[in-house]
Amino acid sequence: MKGLILALAVLLFTPAVLAERLDDLLSPQQQFDTDFEWTYQNDIDLHDDTQLNSLTARTQGVEIRLNTSPYLGKRARIYIGLPVAIRGMGDSSSLRMSWKTNGIFTDGSITAGNRSKLFEGKITEKVMSDVLDISFQIDARQVFGALRFNTLYEIEILGP
Repeated sequence: MKGLILALAVLLFTPAVLAERLDDLLSPQQQFDTDFEWTYQNDIDLHDDTQLNSLTARTQGVEIRLNTSPYLGKRARIYIGLPVAIRGMGDSSSLRMSWKTNGIFTDGSITAGNRSKLFEGKITEKVMSDVLDISFQIDARQVFGALRFNTLYEIEILGP
């Protein structure tokens, strides 16, 4: 019983790590027209329904600029996230976004409604920027129109 009380006390009095939204309005382009192609175009007899309905698109040279000036000198984690609902899709969970970076951010992937770590370390610039090559994978059975969504950027301060 004492262990349970101690655990509850620790949870109640430990400061929660709160993520704050980061401003990406300095990013030069916010909207992209991307054409999807079938992921598996050959040997279609060897693939299941999910693979046969898989679409892929790539967008290269996407510059991301995040306003980190309020956090200069602090250690932090920066996350990229996708909204739960993606306009133009029946089931947003079938969208996966992956990226390769060309600078300070970390390569990764994410699905709708989730976030992924993009950076961890000391904030040394007022504006942190990188260029990403992004690819999307999606289930064609879930698409009913043009896809529209905004990526979200969040920061968690780890300490001074």
